[in-house]
Amino acid sequence: MMKEYSVCMSVAGSDPSGGAGLQADLKTFTLLACYGQAVPTALTVQNSLGVRDSVPVDAELVYRQIACAMQDLMPHAVKIGMLPNAAVAKAVAEALRRFRPAFVVLDPVMISSSGRRLVDEEAVETMDKELMPLCTLVTPNIPEAVALSGNPDGTPKEWAGMLSDKWGGVAVLVKGGHAAGRPVDVLFADGLHTFESDRVETPNTHGTGCVLSSAIAALTTRGYGLPAAVEGAKKFLTNALRKGGDYHAGAGHGAMYLLPADL
Repeated sequence: MMKEYSVCMSVAGSDPSGGAGLQADLKTFTLLACYGQAVPTALTVQNSLGVRDSVPVDAELVYRQIACAMQDLMPHAVKIGMLPNAAVAKAVAEALRRFRPAFVVLDPVMISSSGRRLVDEEAVETMDKELMPLCTLVTPNIPEAVALSGNPDGTPKEWAGMLSDKWGGVAVLVKGGHAAGRPVDVLFADGLHTFESDRVETPNTHGTGCVLSSAIAALTTRGYGLPAAVEGAKKFLTNALRKGGDYHAGAGHGAMYLLPADL
């Protein structure tokens, strides 16, 4: 009997600098022993200094790519990243409803690290109403949690619970990196789980959200329960940040260390 790959699919924007998006997801999948599939939703012009332009991929083409790959080799987990407009978000939702992958994590990429808005309000509304309820896990950072919950005065625990209720019981991980002090992430999934980590001082932080969500997806395919997958993914991310600080990775916020071994 032939062996079966652990398969992860990334549905996200393409980053030509290699630090985020599809490219970072594929590297993460590989390092965590998963076979990676990749469906681009947008082509960006960016480097470590920021995003200069973004061009969406046709929504029908996004759907056809997902469907074609899933019909042949169904992924065990799907990671969704940048969705540039409402049409693409609807296409992804349609594919999820048709194929029903076992695990879906959505990183709601709304604003780039350099402050550029990557999606319009219509896209956010479509994601909120049609796509989030189809997911297993959604991973907003604090600004995204505020925007999606409409509650600027809440706490990560409150936002996580509110958003989970809003989306019909979907698990929610609110990432605490934007808060001052020691970062604390909060997972709402059959109760509250908190994850503390050291703040790593490094200029190379490009793609942290992409790597975390794709690492969670990869670890679930290896039998990790959700809290354990989050904990393992955070350790993987912290290690990539620490090791990446030793390298020159561009003049701005460069990529983390996503290589198998020192050369």
